[in-house]
Amino acid sequence: MVGRPAAERPFARIAARLAAVSLPRWRRILIALYLLAAIGDTAGKALASNPDVNRAGARALPARAAVEVTEARRPRGNFEIFRAAPGHLLAGEDLYAWYPDELQDQFKYSPAFAMLFTPFAWLPWTLALFLWGAVNAFALFIAIERLLPQRAALVALAFLLPEVLRAMQNAQSNALVAALIIFAFVALERGRIWRAAAAIVFGAAIKLFPLAALTFALPRRAAIRTGLATAAASVLMLALPLLVTPASTLASQYRSWRAIEASDALLRLFSAMELVHRWSGVDWANSPIQVAGTGILLAPLALRRERWTDHRFRLRYLCSLLLYVVLFNHMAERASFVIAFTGMAIWFASEPRTAWRTAMFGVAFVTIPLMATVLPVPAFLKSETGTLYRVALPTLMIWGAMQWALWRRQESEASALSDARDGDRIGLDVGERPFVLTSPTAVS
Repeated sequence: MVGRPAAERPFARIAARLAAVSLPRWRRILIALYLLAAIGDTAGKALASNPDVNRAGARALPARAAVEVTEARRPRGNFEIFRAAPGHLLAGEDLYAWYPDELQDQFKYSPAFAMLFTPFAWLPWTLALFLWGAVNAFALFIAIERLLPQRAALVALAFLLPEVLRAMQNAQSNALVAALIIFAFVALERGRIWRAAAAIVFGAAIKLFPLAALTFALPRRAAIRTGLATAAASVLMLALPLLVTPASTLASQYRSWRAIEASDALLRLFSAMELVHRWSGVDWANSPIQVAGTGILLAPLALRRERWTDHRFRLRYLCSLLLYVVLFNHMAERASFVIAFTGMAIWFASEPRTAWRTAMFGVAFVTIPLMATVLPVPAFLKSETGTLYRVALPTLMIWGAMQWALWRRQESEASALSDARDGDRIGLDVGERPFVLTSPTAVS
């Protein structure tokens, strides 16, 4: 510590204490935090739906907050929409009709997803809500652990925690979708084509864009086999509701699903298309911008074939795709950005740490998860325009950096991931090496 500026000493002491904690202990801490997030989210919603607690809370809060608390007395959001869908499917009712007396929005997922959600519809509401949150959180937890070496995985999971908590508050399926995309990548990396196909099809039963994960097969030279396996699995998934509904009714459900998807095609929400519209002032159609984004995503795969054997190149492509499916999705809601931020966290945890990368990720970490959970947000950033710029703009900038890295020629430097396998303890690397968790000897 001799000769160090006084300002550096507290950080060095903190780093040394972190270095003394073993990786298994850090993993247990993160598991506990993810579990507590699911418990806390469920407990908060259960209390808000209790009439006595709700009335007491509404009286104690300012008028605007009191209105929101009062509305929470009767849950009618995403989770209730999911829970109602199996009943409508079994009754032969249109899954995609409005049910304004029960729900605040329409069901917009596949009939197969309605069928798969049946266990959550049968369980008591509180238990089902907790399990749904836990499934989303721990599917992503396990997926990242399978993708990255332990240290890099723990870094990514630590940064992801507030965004996963934010995703739980909406009871959406986006964390699960991100996990399934990663599972597909990991399966193809290990040559398990049928597992990859199952992950892709399961994801597409929730939201269509996980089909983009089929492109992971290109660098592995397994595109035809993966495509055939995915087609076979898709047939089974599409036919799954036939176990509980007649073929004619199911065909009608799929027509309704196609219609509701088409009706939303002109939306832009928090996508790159909306950014282009705000910047240009022109009411562009979505499709040209989406086609351009797809071309930019796929160009490195087509023109950097010599890098197909480079695991680092393939991992960067995974990160890029996780951002792409949100940026160029006309239905990109705020809750969708847990998918994009997963890609950012993996990118940051697995790449060499540089000042520009740290700065870009730091801005995204503040504006996306922290401003949605723990930091006070100025009123102008809570507006639709403010939210667009604080979530979509950092995502677009980081996606550009990822694409630039994919265009680079083969690198001679050692892989950040191989560095992450050395040592068995935890600490923050403060040097200009890959940003991974390092052994105690790396912290002086």
